[in-house]
Amino acid sequence: MKIILIIFTLFISGCAQITGLESITSDGKSWDFDHQVQYDQYKINDNEYSLLIRSTNRTRFSMLSAFLVRQSFLLCEGYGYKIEVLEGVETYNDEKYIKNYIPASLKAKVECSAKP
Repeated sequence: MKIILIIFTLFISGCAQITGLESITSDGKSWDFDHQVQYDQYKINDNEYSLLIRSTNRTRFSMLSAFLVRQSFLLCEGYGYKIEVLEGVETYNDEKYIKNYIPASLKAKVECSAKP
């Protein structure tokens, strides 16, 4: 019972960090049909964004990472951005050696270069 309470507390505290961010879309969630991913996109400040990319239907990690780079390019309106991956990177053999592997969401912080 204590473990469930601890997990619930960690979940609530993790959600509390997201609520202070400004959503780009009305509800924060969007869908990209080309890459088959659902993503949450939040504006931290004028030059920083938070992206949470969720895989669906066993979307491969290569598609998630390609979407991250392309979405960062669109958000920053060009090159010169920095991507800090916070979680969700899988190793080469994760799917091969772990039965019923469920890929983690790719979470990243995108920092755009300041515009002159």
